[in-house]
Amino acid sequence: MFTRILIAFLLLACLAVPATAATFNVSVTSNRFVPSSLTIHVGDTVTFTNAGGFHNVVADNGSFRCARGCDGVAGGDGTPSASAWSNSITFNTAGGVGYRCEVHAGMGMVGSIEVEDAPASTFNPNQHGLSGSWANAATDSQGVVLTVWPDLVAPGRGSLFGGWFTYDVSAAGGQRWYTVQGDVSSNDDSATMPIYQTQGGAFDSNQASSTAAVGQAVMHFDDCTHGSLAYTFSDGSGRSGTIPLTRLLANVNCSADGTNTGGGAYLRSGAWADLGTSGQGLVMDFNPPQGVFFAAWYTFLANAGQNAGGAGQHWYTLQAAIPAGFSTLTNVGIFESTGGVFDQHATTTTAPVGSANLTWQSCSSATMTYTFTAGPNAGLSGTLDLTRLGPVPAGCTL
Repeated sequence: MFTRILIAFLLLACLAVPATAATFNVSVTSNRFVPSSLTIHVGDTVTFTNAGGFHNVVADNGSFRCARGCDGVAGGDGTPSASAWSNSITFNTAGGVGYRCEVHAGMGMVGSIEVEDAPASTFNPNQHGLSGSWANAATDSQGVVLTVWPDLVAPGRGSLFGGWFTYDVSAAGGQRWYTVQGDVSSNDDSATMPIYQTQGGAFDSNQASSTAAVGQAVMHFDDCTHGSLAYTFSDGSGRSGTIPLTRLLANVNCSADGTNTGGGAYLRSGAWADLGTSGQGLVMDFNPPQGVFFAAWYTFLANAGQNAGGAGQHWYTLQAAIPAGFSTLTNVGIFESTGGVFDQHATTTTAPVGSANLTWQSCSSATMTYTFTAGPNAGLSGTLDLTRLGPVPAGCTL
């Protein structure tokens, strides 16, 4: 994720053709459509994928009938089929579109798509100024640390990466973390992108990890300090909802139109990883106005096997005060949070479990030594040779 997957994502972004339309995924399974209702914009695409069963998808207005291809399109056949079919439909006209499976409509296998005209954007998310720590105060010890690479894809179109630290659906399940990755446009204050989960790695190790899409997110920003993350998981958990997000630290150089000036140490904020480890890294947030450094460290348990699944994931947070003009931070606290529940209020406990020292050689390279004194990694110590992932923000200096 932070090494192989994120680098691959950045390379693809550089080669991508600019586009403002989004793609939404609907799973056809267990005699239902998941999700069964969507709100999209003109020009967006919906991909229907049969994950099991004898089904098709048919628009109530007759505009499409699909299974093994779509009727009238290159020899497609919309007759219900149990094969693993997938079809993409682009909606170019505003209005409501109902759809159904011809075989199981009587059992409630129906859905709807509301197609809206693209809204006029009043906020430009294509800016590094959105990078930082965001959370919902109503849920405990969980949030998202973002970084944005403006204009990475093309002028007016950048890329957003976020590390989402959270928990399983029950407190007993422990910690979980996900990543969101996708394009952001200067002309749209919302962006649709996949949710990924990385599994199989081991703490500070090159044990091979794997990353797979497990859902879809819509990131929306009202302004420089307020936004939301709407999520729909396709991993069988049935999870969907919207998390209101508020920036946790002071705004440094974000503006409504994306015109950023200055920033100082804030420009070191972003995604960092040791390229010798697999599927793990940190997303950092430097805040000179408040003199605070915060980072989320997305990693694994030291003894996690490649088949450990989500239970093998682990995350920490790092916190420290930052002096002016620093190139080294010493005795940075490493903290572990436990007891949380995915996107719910719960009584959590956050405790110090170690410390770290960080030294920056440049705006793109740093060294982090760590020592754990408590928690599952108690007794472990080591060194990470960190590399910034993605371009260095203009104006960054030590």
